[in-house]
Amino acid sequence: MAIDGVKIIDSDDGYDIYHSIIERYKDGEKVDKIIADVLSHKDNFCTDELYTEIYWTALAYSLWKIGHLPDDIRDQALKIIQKGANEFWLEIDCKALSQRQKELHKLAIQLQRKNLKPIKVPKARVKRKPYFKKGDVLAVKFKNEYGLIFVSAIDQTPRKIEYHLACTRWLHKEKPNMDDFLNSKIDCSQQDIKYWLNTDCWFNHKDFGMLLNHFEKIGQVELEDYFLGVLSPAHTLDDIYNEITENIETCPGLLTEYCPHTLNNTYYLIKNLNMEENEGYGW
Repeated sequence: MAIDGVKIIDSDDGYDIYHSIIERYKDGEKVDKIIADVLSHKDNFCTDELYTEIYWTALAYSLWKIGHLPDDIRDQALKIIQKGANEFWLEIDCKALSQRQKELHKLAIQLQRKNLKPIKVPKARVKRKPYFKKGDVLAVKFKNEYGLIFVSAIDQTPRKIEYHLACTRWLHKEKPNMDDFLNSKIDCSQQDIKYWLNTDCWFNHKDFGMLLNHFEKIGQVELEDYFLGVLSPAHTLDDIYNEITENIETCPGLLTEYCPHTLNNTYYLIKNLNMEENEGYGW
């Protein structure tokens, strides 16, 4: 775990706890459920006295920020603060222990006062629907060529929609069909009983919406279980083209955990096939 400073969330664990609580709260999730979930992972965080200090202070601070700090969590954090900063802080810097102690003292004062300006849940927006669904197979129209991709995942919360697109290495001048998709190659491998997908273009709803006239849905597939092996933020059509045409070393033979970057048949990832639905945006 990285520790970047002495402040309450200046560590990987502290930031993860804070970010999880704040984002879930803003998404409208019930506070009791958030607290129960974070507490259920306590043993994973509290592996020694230093990490116990980081866990309880970050948890109490995060809940104070949203104005929902239970008395028992406040009291546990204050009990740990009363012990003083862990001596490990001296290993970071000769001044870090005293600096951390000042941060703990400041937090103790905060926790015993009501937060008069807590973070608020944003007003609900008009509910947006994703443009496509997981498993949708899309033909992509570039300037003089077509590509083939499918929607590998959709992340949707009340405040955002994000799309993950898996790019096959199919690129031709003729418009593709599902036979072309089934005969295409994709960067994937197999890890134990699940597949490992090593291609990704990760779009937000706004950027993806700007490109809709370049996509046509040509079918829909039910996919085998797989992990997204890479997460690659994308914003433009060029990002998809570059992912399709990227030069990688290929390994011969079947999918194997010993060859993590392999071009293999796309149909390995397909459990069931549906070619009845077709949707275009502007073609």
